[in-house]
Amino acid sequence: MKKKGLFFGTFDPLHNGHVAIGKYFIKKLELDELWLVVTPLNPFKNIENISDELKRLEMVKSFCRNQKQIICSRVEFELSKPNYTADTLKFIVKENLDTKFFVILGEDNLNSLHLWKDFDKILKHQICVYPRKNLKKGMNNLINHKRVKLYDAPTMDISSTLIRDLIRKNKSIKGLVPEEIFDKMGKI
Repeated sequence: MKKKGLFFGTFDPLHNGHVAIGKYFIKKLELDELWLVVTPLNPFKNIENISDELKRLEMVKSFCRNQKQIICSRVEFELSKPNYTADTLKFIVKENLDTKFFVILGEDNLNSLHLWKDFDKILKHQICVYPRKNLKKGMNNLINHKRVKLYDAPTMDISSTLIRDLIRKNKSIKGLVPEEIFDKMGKI
């Protein structure tokens, strides 16, 4: 049976923190592949604050072309909007019966997982949680769920919000995003 990680996100943009977390879980879980599942429309985010979905997808694709185990997944582009993780998981599992999937999630998202559509269906899968800096501890009732495991993945002071803010201020993002993304976003 194949082992694959599913790392969902808007990736606006994909940055070196995402990459470090992805590589950590590939090694730690001995994954055959890690899918970066690009989300066109996250129901918790204001669409006006998100970059164009096709541009985000193309940036992630450009990064993944040079990777052996990290794959860009456009599956949510084929499903109805807004994109709900439970629906996407149902679709992916049905199409990949020979695969065990691990859902990779930030600790901040685990804190709000109980608000997600059909979150109980998501919890039927192994949830691999990476820590987030500056997050209030003890706020999560799901951390002790039998399908949830907190990992000692790397934490970095990088966020997509920070990168977008630097771009707006015309400041360099070199070193914060993979070279492929830096090339696509313009060499500031």
